[in-house]
Amino acid sequence: MKASQSKNTFNIISGYSKAIGANSNSFQKAIVLQSAQNIKKRIHGIILRYKPGLEDVGVQIESKNIKNLIKGYLPISVLGAPYGAPSFHIFPFFGRKPMIEGKEVVEIKLQTQGTAISSKDVSASLLVEEIVEDDPEQYKKNPFYLLAGTSDTVAINKDEVTAIILANDFSSDVKIHGWVTRYKTGLDDVLIDLYSASLARTGGIIEGDMTLALAGSRFDSPCFDHFPLPGKKPILGLNDQIEVLLSTNSTAVGAREVGIALIVEGQ
Repeated sequence: MKASQSKNTFNIISGYSKAIGANSNSFQKAIVLQSAQNIKKRIHGIILRYKPGLEDVGVQIESKNIKNLIKGYLPISVLGAPYGAPSFHIFPFFGRKPMIEGKEVVEIKLQTQGTAISSKDVSASLLVEEIVEDDPEQYKKNPFYLLAGTSDTVAINKDEVTAIILANDFSSDVKIHGWVTRYKTGLDDVLIDLYSASLARTGGIIEGDMTLALAGSRFDSPCFDHFPLPGKKPILGLNDQIEVLLSTNSTAVGAREVGIALIVEGQ
């Protein structure tokens, strides 16, 4: 089926958060998204906006048919953009898109840190395709996932400190297609490197000195900022892990001041 011949339409399913107290210690159901149309849907991406100051809130997306889309702790600032950011911001889902049934409920779960969430502090929309004519090519694609984490504290003038560990606890090797990195204002010159035993055998990913300003964008940046890896994709082996190494100069990195999500393809 050619895209130009498709009779499918796209729709947007939207909602906003309920209040959640500070330091929730676990993911809480915050936004419930459900279509009134009883027709199968394919999710192409999510648009997420949040009140400034909630950058380190964690987010999960779950439903009856959406499991393990996000592994680890994914900050809302990596997936979305703050209220008042000037441009349209969509986080696209790569590869085989997640599918939901007609009136299937999708839950956006949030985990707070030191700041509470008030009602309507977070808003979310799913961009969905209503499946009238299905595309068989979709089923030939592999599912994609987000392997995410946030930084531990790194003191000033430190060299290659392991700040984040991203463990491959999937059931197979995964291909790394790129990453999305966000960081607190003032950390532009902090250096970042990615290390794992399996990647080291093939020369690694980053050579030389890469700053956070090159690898990603600040928390308050308005647009989706995916750092792609073209060509043959690096392989993260089963039960291997990636260490995100940070090197500081005169500015320390605080807990959760750097967030990253690897975009990985399952087998």
